[in-house]
Amino acid sequence: MGERIKRLRLSKGLTQEELGRKVGLQRAAINKYEKGNVENMKRTIIGELSSFFGVTPAYLMALSDHDYDINDVFDRLNDKNKENVYNYAESILKKQYRIEKAENSPPFSISEKVYEFPFKGAVSAGTGEWMDDEITETIALKHQPPAEADFALMVNGDSMEPIFANGQIIFVKTVEDPSQVYSNQFVIADLNGEAFVKKIVFEQIGCRLVSLNKKYEDKIVTEHDAFYVRGIVVL
Repeated sequence: MGERIKRLRLSKGLTQEELGRKVGLQRAAINKYEKGNVENMKRTIIGELSSFFGVTPAYLMALSDHDYDINDVFDRLNDKNKENVYNYAESILKKQYRIEKAENSPPFSISEKVYEFPFKGAVSAGTGEWMDDEITETIALKHQPPAEADFALMVNGDSMEPIFANGQIIFVKTVEDPSQVYSNQFVIADLNGEAFVKKIVFEQIGCRLVSLNKKYEDKIVTEHDAFYVRGIVVL
């Protein structure tokens, strides 16, 4: 911690005496802190120094290598930006999870054939998931994907159990013409900017997106919604 205090002080071009005046301490006290001669620094002093240097107490005490407090930054955002940050962080976390899961999976044997297939991330079986059409990732498969499938997705949520389980990889055929979609098919539907895997049921006015797990209510699509079917799940 002493070296960190010294480095921060020098970065501001201050002597020990000048720093002491800024935070209400004697030069001798600053000298002790920088030399590490004080085992238990008071919390108030840690707070004063970290506030003056614009770093977190954890960084000052050498408990963290990050000189910022992500919680403090998040708390100062308005509600809309908090939602944007949360959604982005959640998508990055899911991508991290997929990478870690792939890295921790047993390696394929040299003789085993691997199929690289287009992968567009996760699709929600529950509350909705933003899907990026520009994603160009691939997934390594141990078996040959269905010939009619165009890309793969990972199911996120349990609303389509028992047919589709949370974490399951599903294969999707892109819908080029809406007339290709029939009632009671399993589809990837985009409703107001969020993508779902659901069973679609056409009605006289609009349609319903049905969850197989009865814990979840059906989603009613009206003429006021932005809605289209991205693809049909290949079974």
